[in-house]
Amino acid sequence: MPKARRYALLLMVSLAVLSMVGAVMAQEATPDAPLITPVACDEPGQLTMWVWDVTWASIFAEAIEDWKANYCPGAEVDLQQQPFGQYWDQVQTAASSGDLPDIFNMSQDRFYFYADNDALLNLQPYLNDLGVDTNVWGTGLVNPYRWGENGDLYAAPVNWDTVGLFYNKDLFDAAGLEYPSADWTWDDFAEAAAALTDPENDVYGAAVYSEYQNGYPNWIAATDTTPVVDAERTRCTLTDPGSIEALTFLKNLYDQGYMPSVSILGGSSADDSFNYWLNGRVAMVTTVPAKIPQALEEATFDWGIAQLPKNPETGISRPILHSVGFVVPATSDVPDLAANLILYLVSDEGQRGFAENAGVGPSNPALQELYATSFEEQGVDIDAFINALPDTQGVTPFAEIWNTMNTELVVNIFDLGMSVEEATQTACDFINTQLPE
Repeated sequence: MPKARRYALLLMVSLAVLSMVGAVMAQEATPDAPLITPVACDEPGQLTMWVWDVTWASIFAEAIEDWKANYCPGAEVDLQQQPFGQYWDQVQTAASSGDLPDIFNMSQDRFYFYADNDALLNLQPYLNDLGVDTNVWGTGLVNPYRWGENGDLYAAPVNWDTVGLFYNKDLFDAAGLEYPSADWTWDDFAEAAAALTDPENDVYGAAVYSEYQNGYPNWIAATDTTPVVDAERTRCTLTDPGSIEALTFLKNLYDQGYMPSVSILGGSSADDSFNYWLNGRVAMVTTVPAKIPQALEEATFDWGIAQLPKNPETGISRPILHSVGFVVPATSDVPDLAANLILYLVSDEGQRGFAENAGVGPSNPALQELYATSFEEQGVDIDAFINALPDTQGVTPFAEIWNTMNTELVVNIFDLGMSVEEATQTACDFINTQLPE
């Protein structure tokens, strides 16, 4: 059996188990029975660490001080916040020169390049030795950070953000419709989009196709197809039956006038769709928790958040999830110490401050209630995001194909009127040139 096929088979089996076990363990977490418990380091030493977020740097700095005081006295950590606009150039330069920090933040869409070039340390043996059951993390958080025939984990997840359905309650009320629920299927969504469309007032039922995380790939994932490229990053999946089904469903809504074109939205970005929703011109839009503060500040109507509708055939809703991870370079002189600090930063204890103050979802499932409480205090229910966590789709595409899938494909289908079959084949023709032989 070819290596890629053997890896895919092992990965499919293991991930099916992980998704079930992870959901159960998350439900069992209590303060007295933590999911991830820190352990003392074997020997203190010196570490360097890079992050790109200013807020995260401040929170991690406090957590690192706690780690040093309680688990690794005598250790020293040089924590550096690198500007995000320069971050990846600096990481790539450091990788080329063999001068990477001992710990640095990794993004799912960048992971492939570093893993494929053997630049990262396999964390699985260290996590096993430290007693971490990686099953506690949902599939979307860690699947894109697995590598090799055994699907070993090369990054420990820091955070998560996934996609929900933001809806305008005022428009639903005016149309006499019940609000979206977790039981909604694509058929329910289509019926609501039709009923909510009001051409006389330039109001559309939905705008849910824009960009990778916020748009059409969520609908592809619900068909049980990995959107855009497969998990091994070896094949474009846009021409697969599931992709064609999802994009055809969305194009039919567009063709019937229930969704605006890219030109009407003012662009193909997720921000364009969300701003159109904020202006009261569309009833439903798909986006991430990071948009909640803007909705609270700018929306002039009553609104809510629901889970994405289920595909009527598969019965699943599988939103795109992205997670930043902690990684260690393969060249680190202190891998044990780096792994020990990472363990603390993803533990129940180490992530508490992150859950309270970072403004994003903590990867540790034991702390989701704490994260939700921060929104409840603002009158926002984020259960739709949290309830989706056990079955999410992590990010498999990578930087070289972003423009093709985020802009060109979307414009071709939802603005220029190109058929789904032609648009997906055009996209795959390019994407396949960027995949390994």
